[in-house]
Amino acid sequence: MKYAGILAAFALGASVAGADAGSLVYTPTNPAFGGSPLNGSWQMQQATAGNHFNRAAPTSGPQQLTQSQIFAQQLQSQLYASLANQVTQAIFGANAQQSGTFSFQGTTISFAKVDGQTNITINDGSTVTQISLPTVTH
Repeated sequence: MKYAGILAAFALGASVAGADAGSLVYTPTNPAFGGSPLNGSWQMQQATAGNHFNRAAPTSGPQQLTQSQIFAQQLQSQLYASLANQVTQAIFGANAQQSGTFSFQGTTISFAKVDGQTNITINDGSTVTQISLPTVTH
């Protein structure tokens, strides 16, 4: 019996010692958050493999426009806007016409007001676009 008490005490002590554990420490794997920089290439490979968006490589680098080219583009844009305004005024303005045709640089815009509709046809030589709008009366 003497040995049974000692043996029970030893078994109890051994089981308590086995339950002792260290603290858990989180270690990030992403090098951007303090993880091992050796994981960076593996993560990049995984991201590249999972990237299903394939952007087409540009055939040439971006072109630098000169000041005169930028000015020419802006002037052309303003002229087209002014021309579009004149066409709009001829169709819908205070002195609107019933029909008409405008031509510039190979593009022909014709319009006609028929049965409460304004039909506009834009022909640039290769494509024809037709637009029908309700006629606005003043």
